[in-house]
Amino acid sequence: MAKRKKPRHLLHVLRIVSQLVFLGLFVGLVVATALGTTVTDHPWLARLFLITDPLILVGMTLAGAFSAALLAALAVLALSLLFPRAYCGWICPLGTSMDIIDKVLFRRRKRTREAAPALRQMKYGLLAALLVTALFGLGVFGWFDPVCIATRSFAVAVYPIADWAAKTGLVAAEEAGIDAAAGVYDWASGAGLFIRDANFKEGTAGIGYLWLAVFAAVLLGIWLAQAYQKRFWCRNLCPLGAMLGLAGSVSPFRPRVSDACIACGACRDRCKVGALEPTADGERYRGLVQECIFCYSCEREFCPVDAIHIGAGRPGPVRPEPRVVPGRRAFLGSAAAAAVVAPAMLLDQRTREKNETNPKVRPPGALRPDTEFLAACVRCGACMRVCPTNALHPSGIENGLAGLWTPTFVFNIGYCEYYCGVPADDVQAGRLDGTANLCGKVCPTGAIQALAHAEKIAHKIGTAVFDPTRCLPWARGEECLTCEEQCPLPDKAISHRTEEVANLDWLALPQSKRHRYEDLEARLAAGTLSDTERAELEAMPPKSRLLARPYVLRDRCIGCGTCENVCPLDGPSGVRVERLQTREVRVTDVGGQQRQRGRTGHGGPR
Repeated sequence: MAKRKKPRHLLHVLRIVSQLVFLGLFVGLVVATALGTTVTDHPWLARLFLITDPLILVGMTLAGAFSAALLAALAVLALSLLFPRAYCGWICPLGTSMDIIDKVLFRRRKRTREAAPALRQMKYGLLAALLVTALFGLGVFGWFDPVCIATRSFAVAVYPIADWAAKTGLVAAEEAGIDAAAGVYDWASGAGLFIRDANFKEGTAGIGYLWLAVFAAVLLGIWLAQAYQKRFWCRNLCPLGAMLGLAGSVSPFRPRVSDACIACGACRDRCKVGALEPTADGERYRGLVQECIFCYSCEREFCPVDAIHIGAGRPGPVRPEPRVVPGRRAFLGSAAAAAVVAPAMLLDQRTREKNETNPKVRPPGALRPDTEFLAACVRCGACMRVCPTNALHPSGIENGLAGLWTPTFVFNIGYCEYYCGVPADDVQAGRLDGTANLCGKVCPTGAIQALAHAEKIAHKIGTAVFDPTRCLPWARGEECLTCEEQCPLPDKAISHRTEEVANLDWLALPQSKRHRYEDLEARLAAGTLSDTERAELEAMPPKSRLLARPYVLRDRCIGCGTCENVCPLDGPSGVRVERLQTREVRVTDVGGQQRQRGRTGHGGPR
């Protein structure tokens, strides 16, 4: 006779609904953020999941970069005092994605039931290390924060991959004769759902695809680790889960196991986070409040004798549940290691700042000096997804280890849009008083400040510099003023001077021809040139010619990178934007009048 399946707990069903609603909201906001519409009208929605993240709130406070917007996370923190890790089971988009992958790929797979205690303690050690690092003014806790991981992975990897798959599939369907595919493609393209195709130059495509592959690999690693153990990340590594569990360790709401328990192990085998374990004598099981995500599966579905109850207590004998304390050795050891590593990272960053060796250009509105930016940036990737030209990308360790995954410009791929965030109608009507930089609007911590258009164009982020060994007019004597033509400033930041230069066609002549040219030219000056010889001279290429060579008006240039992006050269551009090294950001009024200018140390053709 088949075993009758027990009905699901109502809260279990509500939890699944909650997970799907919040995951749908998260994915929808990622897409809406990429479109820019949500950011323009309701910027708080674009950063909703990030500003309600308690780990970001605590980490930012310790780093001395507190933002009032993060106070929304107090609601989640208050919830965790009663229901410690309910956020993990009901809201967290990364946790929900793991549950979906588990159902699809590993539903029937037999996995380890228990892990070594040291493995479970890793999340507490990681939490300690991240908080100590934050005390030294480094926001690297965003490397491991689950909401930052989800935002970064979905924005920089999942969405672009889905975009490519949708485009490829629709094109293939259209070629296969499915007429509706063309209509869907046109509709999606017109609605702006597709990502702008990146204009990869030679040698730059790897930059764009490198981080896509890295973040996709991180997400896949978290998902596929479930082949070993359900919610491996949540059980053993998640620092946010560790913090929420500690915050609610004294909560009266917890999984309770009564004396009716027969120690069959069904609850342990099926609990996705290992929140139930046998007592020391092995005769009964006990609940671990710091691990429970309040999924309510065990109370109704798992236990054959209904010995489990999740709540503040119920009538009847209930076995005592000793409080689970994180391993002090792991906690203190990780904190001590972080106390050694963090100052070294900070010293390296300050040395780079002092010696002006940081090569990357930060977004407009980024805090200065760079050490302040590194304290406030949580490496979530929201700014990279909202950038309308795909210009913002994660940095590697070229900015130091402390700068890993922070946003920097790659101008060979995109540029900083001059009218970023300003609707086309407002641009035409001259209404430029609204917030202009979308990256500042979505930043959850204020690491990138939201700026009005007038402020944005007054924030100098770098200066364009011509490379005389690459720029066509300077290096080859070829005509090209594309950079000047495409400069978006009303008063161009690139101009040109016309100079007399050697004619390359003349230099290509044989030596005998050049001597003949010089002889004819001398006779022309002496007035002894015959008509035949005059015709011969006119048929030869002139010795010199006039050539327009571009140069940068440094007081006007704001470092938007348009010139570097549109340079027709393959590979490195003939003009590049160098990071503004002075700590003075505002250099001009809107009209271009100089206010204050510090040392920048830029070179290049004048």
